[in-house]
Amino acid sequence: MLSHKLMLDEVEEDYQLLAIHCSLEEYKVAYLINKHLQISFKRAAHDLDFNHGNVQALYPLYLFKEPAQYRTYYLIKNKYKGPVKKVVSSGSLFSEEDISPQLTYLIPEYRDVDYFLKIEEDMDEERLQDMTGRIASIPNIVTTYIVDHNQLKSKNNLILE
Repeated sequence: MLSHKLMLDEVEEDYQLLAIHCSLEEYKVAYLINKHLQISFKRAAHDLDFNHGNVQALYPLYLFKEPAQYRTYYLIKNKYKGPVKKVVSSGSLFSEEDISPQLTYLIPEYRDVDYFLKIEEDMDEERLQDMTGRIASIPNIVTTYIVDHNQLKSKNNLILE
């Protein structure tokens, strides 16, 4: 019997990733970036949702499409604090559940990062450095820097469409 083996190579996405440290709410960060970078982030119709064991995490997602450059920008919150259901007593007729919040991360390797800015399609290094500097100069944003997405263990969490 003749057998065929298909080899699937890992497809490398062409995007840049910026880490943003900021304690503001996501809508305020999106507003400030819109104001200082002259782009128009809008809340996506659906949040990014992941199942992390006992926690169903919903990460707020903002997007902006720049059709002239064939470029899409995503602003994603890295942290989610949500309820975890634990059964306390199941020995009786009615089970009691203890609901306590637990902090989960979209990219666990970068627990200190509050937001990620994913820029799909290629952007030259000079423009990326300029954008990083402009974001870092926004009041209330502590710092921002470029992340090498090829080194991430959880880079599949950044597949958004």
